[in-house]
Formats: sequence, C-alpha cells, structure tokens
Amino acid sequence: MDTAFPDAPQPRIGIIGGSGTYRLPGATVLATVDVATPYGPPSGPMTLADVAGRTVAFLARHGSGHSLPPQKINYRANLWALKRLGVRGILSSSAVGGLREGFGPETFVVTDQLIDRTWGRPDTFFDGTVADGVAPAGVQHLPASEPFCPTLRSHLHATLAAHDLPYAQQGTVVVINGPRFSTKAESVWYVSGGADIISMTQYPEPVLAAELNMGFANLAFITDSDTGHDGSDPVTADAVFFRLKDAQKNVLAVLEATVAAIGDDYYARPLMDPEAVRRIMALPVLGEAASLR
Repeated sequence: MDTAFPDAPQPRIGIIGGSGTYRLPGATVLATVDVATPYGPPSGPMTLADVAGRTVAFLARHGSGHSLPPQKINYRANLWALKRLGVRGILSSSAVGGLREGFGPETFVVTDQLIDRTWGRPDTFFDGTVADGVAPAGVQHLPASEPFCPTLRSHLHATLAAHDLPYAQQGTVVVINGPRFSTKAESVWYVSGGADIISMTQYPEPVLAAELNMGFANLAFITDSDTGHDGSDPVTADAVFFRLKDAQKNVLAVLEATVAAIGDDYYARPLMDPEAVRRIMALPVLGEAASLR
C-alpha cells in the first residue's frame, strides 16, 4: 500500500484519542499532517509522534476541544486517512458507562464485542461509490464475529496487568447514537441484551478499520454507572469529564506501553479482499491529497 509520505517515518500504529485525550503529552511530535480523503475532512490533523521509540499517528476523535458530537464524527474519513498514512493497527481510547455489577467506575475494559444501536452513520466503505479511472470495489461483506483484533487486545491485557490497574479482560459495548444519555428503561433493555458497558463512539470504527484490513482494539475507561443502577447518581457530562481528568495519566501510560509491546512485524487479520481495499484507497480525494507541517 502506497503511503502519503514514503520518505518520512511510517506510522504503523494509530491512536484515536477519545473524550479527554486530545493530545499525547510528553511525546515528541515529528510532524502534523492534513490528510484529505474521498469522504471529506477527518476530525482534525494527524499528529505523527515518537511514542516509546516508534512513530505513531494520533487523531483526536472529537476534534480540537471536543468540538464534534459522536453522531457528527466523520468516521470513514478518519479511518481512511490513518490507512493512507501506513497504519496497520489502531488503539482507541474511549469513555464509557458501566451497566452491570463488575463494571464499575474507574475500571478499564478491553472490549471484545459490540452491539450497534446507532443510526444514520455511514458504516461501510463498500457502498457502491464509483469514480472515473478506478475499478469498482464491488459488494463486500465483512466477517464481524470478532470485531476487535485479538492480538492488539492481548497487548492491552498484558499492559493493564503490568500496571496493576483494575480492568475487565473482556466486555460487550452497546453503542448508542448520542449525544443524550440513556433512559433507565433503555439501560435495562441493553443489559437484558448482554451489554456490559455503553458508548457513543465505538461503532463504526472497528468495522471500518477491518474493512481496510487494519487491526483495532479499544481501551475503555468506565466513568459512571449510566442511569444509576448501583444507587449512584445518573451520569452527567460533568461527572464524565471529572473522572477522565484524573484517569488521563493511566490512559496515556497504558497506550504508550502497549505501543512499545506491538512488534514491528504486526499485521492485522486480512478480513477483506486486498484488491477491494486497494480500490477503496485509490478513490480520488476531495481537495489536496496531503500536506505536511
């Protein structure tokens, strides 16, 4: 796969920072890249940075200063841009609510399954888009029984254990559209369907990454107990950001150590036809292809 800057250090790992994670403090910034895509602009510029001796591409999911609500994030542009830069695997951070016992506030979760309850979000690259000079990618059906990369998840497990942080080795996340939080009836319904935690952003990122043959793993941090099933107060935005502020040092430490543990020979599971991926990556972009600052 051609990358945007073949002469520059290539980021093999991408980090998508969730709520509260808008930069990588302490990392050496190598460059800032504006990547145009066939789907419009990403959430913001990509930061190429040295993390644990490796070049990573960092993107703040919600944009600068949390300016993008979850249903307005250009997920396809974000994932396409990371692939264009040469990324093979993505580590995501996200703030989530806990829905049941064992998934209490200030616990990390290495998500392994998802339930999609969003609507209106473009969630595939293979939507029939055609362009002059590019062979059609055709209809493609993604195997999604295991939406999160087992290899990247195992690295998150090991890092969390080594840092002696409270965490759940697996968890099912139900993804709602937002930006409002759930009603009590909805929370009960989600639990009855098997959900452990709740998020507004963990769909469609994993499946879009998989469609481009990139691995994806999510480091979830529980900030609240959603509608208060454990007797606590129902979630508010202020409560979420208060807990996130204290958690950032641990979130960043886990991401950095996980990056260090991922081998240079890492490749994601090839779940999609490589030729179909190549055709998606060959679609013409809107605007200048890329600029390096």
